[in-house]
Amino acid sequence: MIAAYRFQHVSSGGLALVVHALFVMALMLSVSWKNPPQVPVEAELWRSLPRAPEPMPLLLPEAKPAPEVEPVAAKEAEIALKKAEKTRLDLARREQEALQKREAQKQAEKLQAEEKRRQEEAAQQEKLRKQQALAQEMARQRQAELEEGQAQVRAMQQHLQQQRRDSVILDFRQRIQSKVQSLLRVPPAINGNPEAVFQVTVFANGEIRAVTLVKSSGQTDYDVEVERAILRASPLPLPNEKEAAAAFRQGLVLKFRPFENGVR
Repeated sequence: MIAAYRFQHVSSGGLALVVHALFVMALMLSVSWKNPPQVPVEAELWRSLPRAPEPMPLLLPEAKPAPEVEPVAAKEAEIALKKAEKTRLDLARREQEALQKREAQKQAEKLQAEEKRRQEEAAQQEKLRKQQALAQEMARQRQAELEEGQAQVRAMQQHLQQQRRDSVILDFRQRIQSKVQSLLRVPPAINGNPEAVFQVTVFANGEIRAVTLVKSSGQTDYDVEVERAILRASPLPLPNEKEAAAAFRQGLVLKFRPFENGVR
C-alpha cells in the first residue's frame, strides 16, 4: 500500500514537469511563427521551475485479498493426502483395537489360568484335608480299637486274676476248713446233721483274732466243739498273695456240718 502511494507521488511530480516543459515550448513556437509588432518583449525568467504542488493522496478502498484459487492438482493431492491420512489413522486405529483385543484376551487368559490354578489348589487342599481327616479318623478308630483291645485284655486279665484269686481263696478256705475239721471233736449225742456258721478274723500272719458264731447249729455242744477246733487251728494257713490274703483278714465265713466237709 505504501509502495503504491510512493509510486503515485513520483508520477504526479514528473507529469507536472512534463506539462510545464510542453507549455514553454508552445510559447516559443508561437513567438517564432507569428510576426508580432516590434515591441519590446518582456519575459520573466525563472531560475528554476516552480515546485509542483504535492498531489493529494488518493484514498482508495482497502483491497481485499482475492480468494486463492487452488490448482486442481494441489486439490487432488490434498484429497489424496487426506485419504492417505485417513487410511493411516484407520490402520492405526485397527492396530490399536487389535492390540487392545490381544491384551484383553491375554488378561482374560491370565485371569482364567489364575482362577484354574486357584481351583486346583483349592481342590488339592480339599483332597489333602479329606485325606488328613480320613487318616485321623482311621488313627482314631485304630486307637479306639487298640484301647478297646487293651481294655478287653485288662478285663480278661482282671477276670483271670480274679478267677485265680478266687481259686486261691477257695483253695485256702478248703485248707482252713480241712484243718479245723481235722481238729473237730463231734459230740457223740448229736441229732441229725446240723450246720454251724462262724465268722473268723485273723491277723496278717494267720493268727486268729476273733471267732464269732453267726448261725448256731441248734446244738450247743456241737457249736462249742467247732469254736474250739477253730481256735486250735490257729494260725490258719493264708495265701502269700496280698489281695487274696486280705479277703481272709476282712472276715472268713466257715460253715461246718458233723457229717459234711466244705465251704459254701
